[in-house]
Amino acid sequence: MLTKKEKELIAYLDKKDRWITSDELAEYSLCTTRTIRNRVAKINQNNPELILTSHLGYQLNPHANLPTDGTEDRKSRIFLELLKHSSYGVDFFDLAEMLFISESTLKNDIQQLKKEITNDAIQIVFYQDYIKLTGPERAKRRYLISLLYNESDVQEKLKVSIQQMIGYISLEKLQQTIQEVLAEHTIQINQYSLNNIVLHFAISIERIRQGHSLKKSLNNNQLQSNSEFLIAGEISDKLAQQYDIHFSHAELEQLSLLFIGMQNETLTNQDSQQLSSFVDPTIITALKDVLAEVERTYLVELHDEEFFNKLAIHLQSLYYRSHYETFTRNSSLLDLKTAYPLIYDLAVYISSLIQDRLDIWFNDDEISFIALHIGAFLETQKHFRDQVTIRLIVNDYHDIGSNLSKQIEEHFGESIDIVVTEKWKTATNDYDLLLTTDRETASDYAGSVFIHPFLTSKDVKKIEKRIDSLKSQREKRKMYQAIEKFILPELYFNQIDPAGLRPREIRKQLNQRMVQTGFVDENFSHRVEKRERMSPTSFPSGIAVPHSVELEAIKSGVAIMTLQESLIWADHPINLVAYIAINKDEANDFNEFFEKFIEIVSEPINTKQLSMSEDFDEFILRLKTMVDADE
Repeated sequence: MLTKKEKELIAYLDKKDRWITSDELAEYSLCTTRTIRNRVAKINQNNPELILTSHLGYQLNPHANLPTDGTEDRKSRIFLELLKHSSYGVDFFDLAEMLFISESTLKNDIQQLKKEITNDAIQIVFYQDYIKLTGPERAKRRYLISLLYNESDVQEKLKVSIQQMIGYISLEKLQQTIQEVLAEHTIQINQYSLNNIVLHFAISIERIRQGHSLKKSLNNNQLQSNSEFLIAGEISDKLAQQYDIHFSHAELEQLSLLFIGMQNETLTNQDSQQLSSFVDPTIITALKDVLAEVERTYLVELHDEEFFNKLAIHLQSLYYRSHYETFTRNSSLLDLKTAYPLIYDLAVYISSLIQDRLDIWFNDDEISFIALHIGAFLETQKHFRDQVTIRLIVNDYHDIGSNLSKQIEEHFGESIDIVVTEKWKTATNDYDLLLTTDRETASDYAGSVFIHPFLTSKDVKKIEKRIDSLKSQREKRKMYQAIEKFILPELYFNQIDPAGLRPREIRKQLNQRMVQTGFVDENFSHRVEKRERMSPTSFPSGIAVPHSVELEAIKSGVAIMTLQESLIWADHPINLVAYIAINKDEANDFNEFFEKFIEIVSEPINTKQLSMSEDFDEFILRLKTMVDADE
C-alpha cells in the first residue's frame, strides 16, 4: 500500500517527462536525499522497476503501470467487515457489491487473505453464500492490530483507520481523554506509545459495541491491585460516561497491560542517586556494564548522564513489559534498519547484552526503540569529521582577508578550516580548495574559485557547489578503495542454485570459506547465528547481510553470494547475500563502507542488478557504477 508521501513522489515524477535529481525531489518533499532513496526503494519493492534510477536521478518507467492500492485496501476492508459480522457472517454477494468488485475478484482477495493469516486459531470459512470469521476474540484482535500496523505509513494512516473503526466517537477526544488521565498520574509518553494505547482502546470500543466483550479474566491478582489497572479503569470510566460503553473486568485487565512500566519522563533529568529510587539497582548496574562493554567493542563513547537516565528508565519499562510480552509497536522499524544500519546494529548488540544480564527477551520493535535512544544521543554529539581545508588568497590581507574569512566561516561553520594568505606569498599544496579575490591567480590554479572582495550570494553558491563536489569525489575515492579492500575474489560465490538450501546452510557455507581464507576463526559462525536470532539480517530489497554483533574477526571482509533464484529468508525473498566480518582495528574504515553499501543495496533495483552479475569483475564494476549514481 502506497503512503501519501510515496503517492506524491510518483505524481511529481509523472508530471515531469525527464530525469529528476534526488536534490530536486528532496526539496519538493521537504526531506533529505537519503529519505528519497529509501522512499524509492520501498515503492520499487512492491512495484518492481516502477521508478528507474541512474546517475541522472529518477524517472518513471514509461513501460510500467502506475500502481493502485486496491487489493491491499480491499483485504483490510474485507477483514474488518468479517470481524464486524463475526457472529453470523456476511453475505458474499452483498460484500462484492459493497466493495464494487466482481465476485471472482472478491474470491481471489479472500484466498489471498486466508494465506496471509498465519494464526491457525483464526479461520475464514464459507457457509453456503455466507463468509464467516471464526476463532478466539483475543486472536482476532491481535490480527487486526498487526493488519493495521502493516500499513506502510502508520503515522498518517493509523488515525484514519482508527477513526473509521470507532465511527461516531471522536478519535481526537479519545486521545485527549487518555492523555488527561496519564497527566493526572504525571506520566508523559511518546507518540509511538500513545498510538499503541489509542489503537487498543479503539478496538475494545468497537468490539464491545458489536457485542464481543472479553469475558475470560486473566486471573492475575497482582495486576488488579497495581496502578496500571487503576489508570485503565479511570480512562474506561470517562469513556463509559461519555459514550455509554461498559468495559468488563476482563477488558480492564487486558487494557491495563498497555500501561505496565510507564514512568514519569520528567524524571530523566534527575541525578544518579535519585534515579535509583525508581529504577531497579539491578537494571542500573546492568546498563553500566553493558555500555562499558559497548565502548570496548565498538569504540563508541556513550558517556552522558541524561542519555543514561533516559535509557535506564526505558529499560525499567521494558523489563516490566517483557514479563507480559506486551511490547510497543514501532512503525519506523524498517526505516531504522535500512537507513541507519550501524545505529541499529549497535542497538542489537546492546539488546543482546541486556537480555543476557537481565534474563529477559524482547522483539525487534523494542530493539528499534533502543536504536532511537542511541541515534538521538549520537546526533547531538556529532561533529564534522571531514573538514575541507580552504586556502584564501587575497590582495590585501589585513582588512579584506580577515573580513572574508569571517563571512565564509559564518556560512560554512565547522565543515571548513580556512587559512588566509596574501597574493605575493607562494601558494602551497596543503589545501583542498583555493579561493581567491585575484582573477589571475584563479586562472593559474585548476579547480580554484574566484570570489569578490565583498562576498556575494552568488559567491556563496559557487563555494558551496565546489565544496559539495570535493566531498563527493573524496567519498567516491574512499568507497572505491574500500570495495577493493573488503570485497575480494576469493570470497565470491557466483550464481549459486539455492534449491533445497536454507538460510542457515548458506551462512555455514560462507563462514567456512572465511575460515579457510583466514578472515575468521572457528567460533565466528556461533556469533553470527546469535545475531540472526536477535533480529533477521534480511532486507525487503532482496539482500541479507549476516554478521556478528562483536568485532572479533581476524581481518575485515565481505563474502558475496549471488543466487540464481530467490530464497525466503525471514519473510523476505533474497537474491544476494553479503556475509560480513569486521576486525576491531579496522572498524572505523569498515563502518563507513558498510553504511554506504547498505544505502546502495536498500534499493531493490540495485540488489537485483548486483545479483545478476555473472562473475566477480562484473559485480565490482556494477557496484562502483552504483556508487557514482548514488549522489
